[in-house]
Amino acid sequence: MAPPDPPAEESSSEISVLIRTLRDTDHRLDELTLGEVGTVVDREGQSYLLHRAQRELREVTAAKQAAILDALPAHIILLDADGFIVSVNDAWHKLPRSNVLIDPQYEIGRNYLTVCDNAQGDGARDAHKVAAGIRAVLAGEAPRYFLEYPSQSSGEQMWFTVTVTPLDDDHLNGAIVMHVNITEQRRGEVTSIRFGRAMDAVTDAIYLVDRATMRYVHVNDAACSMQNKTRDELLATGPEVILGVSIEELEVIYDALIAGAAVKPVELLRSRPDGSTVWIEVRRQAQHSGHGWTIITLVRDVTERKVAEQRIAYLNRVYAVLSGINTLIVREHDRDEMLKEACRIAVEAGGFRMALVGLLDRGTRRVATAAIACTDPKLKIIVKDILAKAQGAPTPMTAQAIDEKRVVVSNDSRSDPRVVFGGTHVAFGVRSMAIFPLIVADEVVGVLSLYAGESEFFHAEELKLLTELTNDVAFAIDHIEKRERLDYIAYYDVLTGLANRTLFLERLAQSMRSKKVVGHKLALLLIDLQRFRNVNDSLGRSAGDALLRQVAQWLMAKAGDANLLARVGVDLFAVILPHVVVDGDVAHYLENMIGGLSEHPFLLNGTPFRIAATFGIALFPDDGTDTDSLYAHADAALFKAKAGGDRYLFYTQKMTEAVAGKLTLENQLHQALEKEQFVLHYQPKVHLVTGMITGVEALIRWNDPQKGLIAPALFIPLLEETGMIHEVGRWALRKAIEDYLRWRALGLAAVPVAVNVSALQLHGRNFVQEIERAISVDPFAATGLELEITESLIMADIAHNIDSLRAIRAMGVTIAIDDFGTGFSSLNYLAKLPVHTLKIDRSFVTDLTPQPQGQLLVSTIISLAHSLKLKVVAEGVETEQQSRLLRLMLCDEMQGYLFSKPLPREILEKRFLEVPTASAPPSRFAKRAKQ
Repeated sequence: MAPPDPPAEESSSEISVLIRTLRDTDHRLDELTLGEVGTVVDREGQSYLLHRAQRELREVTAAKQAAILDALPAHIILLDADGFIVSVNDAWHKLPRSNVLIDPQYEIGRNYLTVCDNAQGDGARDAHKVAAGIRAVLAGEAPRYFLEYPSQSSGEQMWFTVTVTPLDDDHLNGAIVMHVNITEQRRGEVTSIRFGRAMDAVTDAIYLVDRATMRYVHVNDAACSMQNKTRDELLATGPEVILGVSIEELEVIYDALIAGAAVKPVELLRSRPDGSTVWIEVRRQAQHSGHGWTIITLVRDVTERKVAEQRIAYLNRVYAVLSGINTLIVREHDRDEMLKEACRIAVEAGGFRMALVGLLDRGTRRVATAAIACTDPKLKIIVKDILAKAQGAPTPMTAQAIDEKRVVVSNDSRSDPRVVFGGTHVAFGVRSMAIFPLIVADEVVGVLSLYAGESEFFHAEELKLLTELTNDVAFAIDHIEKRERLDYIAYYDVLTGLANRTLFLERLAQSMRSKKVVGHKLALLLIDLQRFRNVNDSLGRSAGDALLRQVAQWLMAKAGDANLLARVGVDLFAVILPHVVVDGDVAHYLENMIGGLSEHPFLLNGTPFRIAATFGIALFPDDGTDTDSLYAHADAALFKAKAGGDRYLFYTQKMTEAVAGKLTLENQLHQALEKEQFVLHYQPKVHLVTGMITGVEALIRWNDPQKGLIAPALFIPLLEETGMIHEVGRWALRKAIEDYLRWRALGLAAVPVAVNVSALQLHGRNFVQEIERAISVDPFAATGLELEITESLIMADIAHNIDSLRAIRAMGVTIAIDDFGTGFSSLNYLAKLPVHTLKIDRSFVTDLTPQPQGQLLVSTIISLAHSLKLKVVAEGVETEQQSRLLRLMLCDEMQGYLFSKPLPREILEKRFLEVPTASAPPSRFAKRAKQ
C-alpha cells in the first residue's frame, strides 16, 4: 500500500529535492533506472515521494524523445498490436500532399490496417501489400518490411519508401511505420531533343557539362555564336578553356553547387578572339539525373550595361570616400588613427585595392609609412617589406608628386615604366594608381597613394574630387599636430613618453565603458620597481632616469600598445589588459611579465643591471565599477604584496589562489607531456550477435606520480584553453597507432582503435596533414585507426568538415559520429557526410527500458542509419535488458560497462586480444549472446 501524499506545499519542494538527490547520488546522474530510483528513495527515507518522482522523470523523458522524433525528416506513425494509430510525429501532420498510404487525416485512434485494406484506385495494390507486410511484422513472422511505391498527387508523380519495424518490449506490442519521400531520386531528365530545341530558342549562351567527365554534353546556338565556333568544335573543348580558368577551380564550384550551396550570378571580363574584351554574366545550376550530375551554365553578354554602370560606380566610390573621410576628420583627433581610418575607408567604402599614406621628413626627404590598408593581407605584407628595404627612399612617381606638388597618375600600371613594382601590383589585381601630395602652407608634408583594380580609373572628375579630399586631409594633419603639441605637455610624462596619471585614468574610464557594452572583464595592473631608490642613491639621478626610460620601452614592447601604459608615480607604472576572457589571460600575462622583467638586462653606465617588480591587480567589474575604486583596489593589492613580500596579489584572495592554481596545473601538464605521464586506456566494442570484440575506443588518462590516475574532465578543458590539446592529440594518435601495430606484430587480435577528436583539432589548419603523417609510419596504420567526432562538432562548420572528412576517408581511415542524437543534424546533411558509423548517445540507451517511446526513438535511428548503409554502435550499455532490446532492433554493436570498463593496454591484451585455442571456451558475453 502506497503511503499518503504530504501537503501540496511540502510535496512540490520535496520532489525537487528528491530528483536532485536521485541525480546527485549516483555517478551516472541521469542514467538511473527506475529500479535504482526506488533504492535511493528507500535509502533517503522518503519513499512516499517515489511514485511522483517516477512520473516526473517519465514525463521529462517522453518530452525529450517526442522532440527528437518530431525533428526527424520522415513521416512516422506508431501502431498498436491491432493496427490502430497510437502516435504520429510532426512531419505526418505537415504532409504537403497525400495519397492512400499517407494522409494527415489518418489521426490517432484510426485503424491503419483498415485504411490500407479499403484503399481503392491508384495505389490500392501497394496499400494492400503494405497491410500484409504490417500484419507479418505484428505477428512476428517477419523482422522487417520494406516497399518502394509511386504516388500520383495533384497531377505530379511522386515516389516514397515505407519501412515497417516492430516495437518490442517483453512481447510484440506494435510497429513503427516510416514513410520517406524519394521523389527527387526518381525524376528523369527531359528528353534531349525537346530540351535542345528549347535551348536553341534562348538568346543566352547555354552550356551543359557532365560533372563526372568535365566535358560538354550540349551547347546551344547562342553559345556557338558567342565563341565563333561550331557545335562540334565546342563539344570537343573543355569548359576550363572557354572560361579561362583551371579545371580544379571549376570542380570546386561544381561540387559546391551539387552540395546545395547558393551560388550567385558572376560577372566576368573575358577576351574575345579579336583581342577586345567583353563582360559576361554567368549563372549556374546543378541538375541530377539517373546518369549523374549535369552542370547547366547560362552566359549573357552584358558589356554595354557594364560600361554605362562603370563610370557611375567610379564616381560613387569617390563620393563615398570623400564623405567618409570628411566625417572622420571632424570627429577624430589622433593623427595616426585618422590616417589609418582614412586608408580603411578608401579600401572598404571606395573599393580601392590599396591606400597608403606616407609622411615626408623635410630634412632627409625620406617618406615614412604612416598608414596602409589593403584588400589582400598578402599584398600588405609584401608592400611593407618593399618599403622597409627601400628605407624611406621615394619611388619615381612619389618623388615627382613631391617635387612638382601635383597629382601623378598611371592608368595602366601593367605597362607604365614609372611603376617600379608593376609586376607585384598586377599579381594582386592593381591596374591603375594615383599619388596625391599632401600640402600644408605650400609645403609637401606627405603623400596619399590610391591603387585601383580597374584600368583607366583616374580621370578628370575623379581627380578633382580626390584632390579636394587630400587638401582636407592635409589641413587635418596640420590642425592635429598643433593641438597635440599643446596636449602632450598636459597629458604625457616627459621622461618616458608614456601617459601620465591624468590621461591614464581617462583611458581607463573609456576602456571600462566599452567593456560594459560587450560584457568582458578588464584588468588593471600596478607595477612597482623594487629598490629603485638605491639606483638613484648609488648611481645618480641620470642613471635612474635612464632605467625608467628603458623599463618604459620594455613595457611598451610587452603590451604592444602604448595607450595601455602609463607612468603614474616615481617608480610606479600602470597597465590595462582591456580584454580578459578567462582567468588564464591574466595568469599568462603575469607569468611572462614577472619572468621577463627580472631576466632582462638593462644597461646603466655601460653595465648590465637587473631589476624586479611587485604587481597589484584589480579586475573590472568584480573589484570596482569606476576608475577611482578600481585604481584604489589595485593600489591596495600592491601595498599588501609589498608588505608581505609577494610577487603579485589580486585584490581578492580567491582570485590570487585561482590564478596560482591554474598556472601550477598548466606547468604540471607541460611536465606530464615531457615526461610521458599520459596513458591510453581502451574500452572494447562488441558485436551484439556474435559477442566478438570488433574494436576499442582510446580514452586518455593522466598518470600523475603523486596523485595516480586523473580523470580527463579535470585536465582536458585546460589543455584546450592553452592550446596544448593539439600536441596531446597528436601524441594520442601516435600512441593508438603504435599499440595497434604492436598487436599485429605480436599476433594478437588487432582490432581497430577509435580516437576522439576535439574541436580545436578538427578546426586546425593542418588537421588533415597531421592524420596523414600519423598513418604514414606503416601501410597498415590507416586500417587500424577510426576517428570519433561528436555530432554537434561536425554541424558547427558543416561545409569545411565535409571536405576535411572526405580527405581523411580517402586515406583509408574510418570515421564515426559520436553522441548521435544530441546535435539534431538533418538527414540531408547526414547523407552527405563521409562517415561509416553512428554511435547512439548513452542517454538514449538509458531511456530504452522505462517507456516504449524510448524504444521507438532508438529503433527509428537504427532504421535510418541502416538505410544510409551506416553501422550503428550503442554507447553506455549497462544492463542485459538494454542489450537484448538493441539486439532485437538489429543494432550492430555495443559499448559499455555491461561488457567492460576502459582498461590499460596490458590488461586489455591479456583479457581480450589473445587469440584463443580451438578448445578454449568462448567469452562470457559471447555465450550470453547465443542464448
